[in-house]
Amino acid sequence: MLKKTFIVFVLLITSVFIINSTKTYAAETTPDTLVLHYYRYAADYDDGWNAWIWPENGNGLSLPFDSDESGLIYDDWGVTITIDLTEAAFEDVTQVGIIFRQSEWIKKDVDKDRYIQIPETVEGGTVNAYFVEGDERIGYSVDDPNGPDKTDKIKSAYFTSSNEIQFALTSIVPTGNITLKIDDVEVSVTNITLSGVSGVMTIPSSVDLSKSYVLYVDFSGNLKDYTVTFDGIYDTVAFETAYAYDGDDLGAIVEDNATTFRLWAPISSQVVLNLYSSGTPASLVSKDSTATDTPTESIPMVKDVKGTWLLTVDENLHGTYYTFSVTNGIFTNEVVDPYAKSTGVNGVRGMIVDFSQTNPEGFTYDTRPDTITNYTDSVIYELHVRDLTSHSSWVVDNQYEAYRGKFMGFTVNGTTYEGVTTGIDHIIELGVTHVQLLPFFDYGSAVDESGSDSQFNWGYMPLNFNALEGYYSTNPYDGSVRINEFKQLMQTMNENDLRVVMDVVYNHTGQSGDSNFNLILPGYYFRMNADGTFSNGSGTGNETASERYMMQKFMVDSVSFWAEEYNISGFRFDLMALHDTETMNMIVDALHEIDSTILVYGEPWTGGTSPLDSNISANKVNLEDMPGVAAFNDEIRNGVKGSVFNASEGGFVQNNLTDTVVNQMKYGIVGGVDFPGIDTSLLSYQRAWGVDPSHVINYATAHDNNTLYDKLMLSTSFNQREFIPAMQKQANAIVLLAEGIPFIHAGAEFLRSKPCSIGTGTCDSNNRYDHNSYQSPDTTNQLRWDLKAQETNMEVFEYYKDIIALRLDHPAFRLSTAEEVLNCLDFYDTGNPTIIAYTLSSYANNDSWDKILVIHNTGDFASVSLPDGEWNLVANGSGTTGEVIKTYADGKTAIALENETLVLYQGIVHETASVLAVDGGTYTTSIGVYYAFSDGSATLNGSPYLSGTIIDKAGDYTLIYTDANSDITEIHFVIESSFTFPVWLIITLSVTVVAGATGVFFRKPLISFVRRVILKK
Repeated sequence: MLKKTFIVFVLLITSVFIINSTKTYAAETTPDTLVLHYYRYAADYDDGWNAWIWPENGNGLSLPFDSDESGLIYDDWGVTITIDLTEAAFEDVTQVGIIFRQSEWIKKDVDKDRYIQIPETVEGGTVNAYFVEGDERIGYSVDDPNGPDKTDKIKSAYFTSSNEIQFALTSIVPTGNITLKIDDVEVSVTNITLSGVSGVMTIPSSVDLSKSYVLYVDFSGNLKDYTVTFDGIYDTVAFETAYAYDGDDLGAIVEDNATTFRLWAPISSQVVLNLYSSGTPASLVSKDSTATDTPTESIPMVKDVKGTWLLTVDENLHGTYYTFSVTNGIFTNEVVDPYAKSTGVNGVRGMIVDFSQTNPEGFTYDTRPDTITNYTDSVIYELHVRDLTSHSSWVVDNQYEAYRGKFMGFTVNGTTYEGVTTGIDHIIELGVTHVQLLPFFDYGSAVDESGSDSQFNWGYMPLNFNALEGYYSTNPYDGSVRINEFKQLMQTMNENDLRVVMDVVYNHTGQSGDSNFNLILPGYYFRMNADGTFSNGSGTGNETASERYMMQKFMVDSVSFWAEEYNISGFRFDLMALHDTETMNMIVDALHEIDSTILVYGEPWTGGTSPLDSNISANKVNLEDMPGVAAFNDEIRNGVKGSVFNASEGGFVQNNLTDTVVNQMKYGIVGGVDFPGIDTSLLSYQRAWGVDPSHVINYATAHDNNTLYDKLMLSTSFNQREFIPAMQKQANAIVLLAEGIPFIHAGAEFLRSKPCSIGTGTCDSNNRYDHNSYQSPDTTNQLRWDLKAQETNMEVFEYYKDIIALRLDHPAFRLSTAEEVLNCLDFYDTGNPTIIAYTLSSYANNDSWDKILVIHNTGDFASVSLPDGEWNLVANGSGTTGEVIKTYADGKTAIALENETLVLYQGIVHETASVLAVDGGTYTTSIGVYYAFSDGSATLNGSPYLSGTIIDKAGDYTLIYTDANSDITEIHFVIESSFTFPVWLIITLSVTVVAGATGVFFRKPLISFVRRVILKK
């Protein structure tokens, strides 16, 4: 308030007045103040309403209405908000974005982004902007003829059934003042029921979707109209029967000498195809000389089957840009094709693509690293495209400067900083299997692709779902460049055995009323509230309706396109609980038809209240209805290091040992299954929801909220700070050694921090760390390789690398079913409450260690009595090399330091050479041989032989295998007696046996701790 009072005072004493004989004028000066005037019919301003504003290319912030000690300040229009344009964020701006919203995005007033124009000079230095509830127009004076209308009006009107219309007004009127016209012809309305300012009317016949329905209301001589929407019709059987299109040719399909366009727009009266020579609007001609707003040609399309519009042009139009002009009722809007496969700058026009002309040399389809069989074989690394290469320590060679923050940065190998790997080589060295990239589809206005290279956004506001984001391209003006460059990224990833997971955001669109979807078919693609406004389960202003046939089809078509065209190996669904289970299952089916190893997982929650029936929501409770879908496990997330909603609250690694924390930890360790001894009443849904380990993504941190390091700094006392590196190690050791699918946030492996950038509004109260860096600058978000090079950080990195290797080399940590977990895993009570320990027994999942013991200690130095037998320590707080660190005799105790994780094993393992001669092969009893097959049968020396049975006794052997086609493979070998090693060495080898072969050669894996000879057909 003091600040705003000062502004007024300065204006009063510094304004210059020019006086003539009749009037007084304030001189025009550079604007220094912006005043927003807002009017709501019910004057319900204090019901959570506020303004979200953002300067062009700047960050958004929430502003309350002006007030003083007596309450809100009113003027003759309504309430006001006063903004100081001299503040740094608004300096030299030419426009300011504005959204009036209720609370934190419960509802938007108008479902379009609006922009206040700031002139170079203005009378008195103050810009005034006038707004009215439900009116998208902006006035710049009280009597602006182009401004909003404060008089009474119809707020909404839509069909709730085939013959019923529900409507809402701003004031009460008699029923006789309400009429309806169909295609401009007034019709008889049989019944109108009013309840205050809301009402329902019945029309004489069923709705005809090809016609225009307009409601008229006379407000005391002021006649207002409203085009009725079809929201309630979309879910009827009749609508789906008439318009559900199941073809695979939506969008622009290019052939050798023709391009065919098909758009689904079932209620449109006209659709016109616009072809452009450039994807750049004329406003950017200074940056792209090809820019234009004039189509080279506009061609009417023809209404075809199931509500689609069709047009074929006898030419391969690759590289041509296009839009559709769609007419619904009295409105015609130019839109981008939802199925557009690339766009021009800022996504304002689609681009027609012939992928054969965009692929880089050597690009092959249906290519993915052969690194996993089950979901649980994955180790996922979450990363933002820009973060990997934006810091100066990524590379010092100016040759690659243009690649900084771009797709092409991923293609640069051999980068180092002070002797440590950076960029893609860092990820390769770390040893993960999957890289999950934050959204890289076209997310539109979140960044200006024609602007500076210093912009940043996570990308969760989708614009064009099937097109790549141009900001990550070295040339955003040419839609083919981003395709070529991203495919080079994919080639590099494939060549280095890294699978790519795409972060997808189908649950909402970046725009609401003015989104391409809504302009093509108003209301269909979105869930709506009873008052006709957009529901907001996403927290961003809208939510899509995946349960509707054509939205469901779009999602399935879209993920299939990305998987087939770009070899994507997984999809992470943002706010997955806003989707229905049927759609998620259809997505899994479509993707697994392409490749059964493609991952599908998501966030099993929403961002707000949704009208979607909770019984069909893709949430935790319904995970059992989605057998191919995994979900993030926030139980172990909170258990490991404390709640994300309370920065100062610790978890297990900070020595917070409440019953809830211990149960959350154990629930994550068992991979989310229903396990004896775990108190499920302390879990979020008071039940075990994970079904089996392949359904559960275990993690400590992700891009949301504080980084692990920052969370530990915020939740520990000064005396605990020296243990933060150990806590950082242990937090993800817990994740990596648990059953389930491990997920690591990029940089956790070298103590990544997100320092606060003042002014973002997303930092803690002391402005130390940023907990929501979605649009914070590079200085907050970038991966700093100079920090990795520091000794302590490098020790943490080496530890993560070791534990990842240990997990990937031992299938016992990768159980995929609840049955396996229940049979193989047992918690081990050490008697010390600061320790959680468990065993994996019986060569779990064909592991070469008979029994594994994992000990997580969060307390002080502890002595742990080991279970019976001799135990070999292979991992401690320093990591592991695969070698035995220490052997403990039966009855001995092990020492666990504070925040130290120990891994021990016991049992027989085998050794072999690198080449195995099948016929006539001779082995010793130190070698375990087995033959694995998935169909058919086998005999060993005439007796039935079970697949995978280990043979390690001396003798002469003949193994005969008959496959399902009755083809026979016969193998002869001898096992001779040999001396016994106290601790046998370990080598794993994979062998493919070919019938009739006299010898077999096989490749040794890169990481080899626990290995057996495997003869595998």
